[in-house]
Amino acid sequence: MFSLSRYAPWARNIALSCIANKHRGNLNQLKTGVIAISALPYARCFADSRQGGNDGKTTNSTARANMENKSEKITVNKEELRKRLTPLQYQVTQEAGTERPFTGCYNKHNEKGMYQCIVCHQDLFSSDTKYDSGCGWPAFNDVVDKGKVTLHRDASIPGGNILLLIAHPERIRTEVRCARCNAHMGHVFEDGPKPTRKRYCINSASIEFVQADTTTSAQAISPQGAPIAQQ
Repeated sequence: MFSLSRYAPWARNIALSCIANKHRGNLNQLKTGVIAISALPYARCFADSRQGGNDGKTTNSTARANMENKSEKITVNKEELRKRLTPLQYQVTQEAGTERPFTGCYNKHNEKGMYQCIVCHQDLFSSDTKYDSGCGWPAFNDVVDKGKVTLHRDASIPGGNILLLIAHPERIRTEVRCARCNAHMGHVFEDGPKPTRKRYCINSASIEFVQADTTTSAQAISPQGAPIAQQ
């Protein structure tokens, strides 16, 4: 005779397994929801940083991170700029790219003079503040004038993995741009030498060097004379 009691333990185990799977699915959904909610501030930060790079405007969150801007703004002619700059220079300054470490021409450059923005020729960094940080890019512990650059929160990371920012919020970097033409320069970190403790990690492709004895004559050139920019 067929006995239900014989199969009762087996049926009970199947029922318990189904219930466990159901709750496990709910738990996974709950975890997914918590992760998504936790990622919202970082996603908004990422959107703010990219928006600032696209139109040159800053939101309330990025405005607090900007330095006082003393430079007169100019509008860049993208087409003329493509003709004048190399593909790498354009990618770095206009698309916030990054050159490969230890490949830039100014990484081990030690001459005396001024480093200017490659786009608008504004003085940004002096050779007096340049030092060898070992990071693979030109490093400076200060700018010529704080109004020459603007700072922006940059939540972009390789792969665009926002969940990585949740586990490592310190990876949100501070982007450095030229205050005059909004060209991307690099990033600044809080691990530099005294007295500023700053490390302005700058792409060689975003700057050009003018020797000390020719800096004055180079500054005399009117920005209106440059074909890539109009006031």
